[in-house]
Amino acid sequence: MDEIKSRSPYWLSPGIDVPTQEELQLLPSRRALRGFYVDRNAGEAAFVPTDDFMRECPLWRIDVLDDIADALQRTRTHALVSFFRECQARGHDVPMARQNEAFRKMCQQGDVALPDELEALLLLDQQFGRSAEWSPRERGKR
Repeated sequence: MDEIKSRSPYWLSPGIDVPTQEELQLLPSRRALRGFYVDRNAGEAAFVPTDDFMRECPLWRIDVLDDIADALQRTRTHALVSFFRECQARGHDVPMARQNEAFRKMCQQGDVALPDELEALLLLDQQFGRSAEWSPRERGKR
């Protein structure tokens, strides 16, 4: 899929965003894919492919599923950073290394798998947040 230039309303920082409606413009013959189910109360979900989906050629299915997996991964990364920010707000005066350690422990207890590059993403997100908060007057003082 081509790179998209717009930000979603949920944009957090560079590299931390969810797919946008603009991405649909890259799919001229788009249609919704049925088969996704979610239990909102339990926070559980499943994908059960339809007969139409399964009748498509295997390479087409692989390509479509890879695109879906990418969009889901971007959305999941966004959720992880949002969750970290919520946790960070409770202990903003705690050093970043201890925040990361506590976050990893909390996620491990909840069976939440974390990507290897999560700490780098969190560091970049934090650095971007700091630089975005500085006003021009504050930058001149430093």
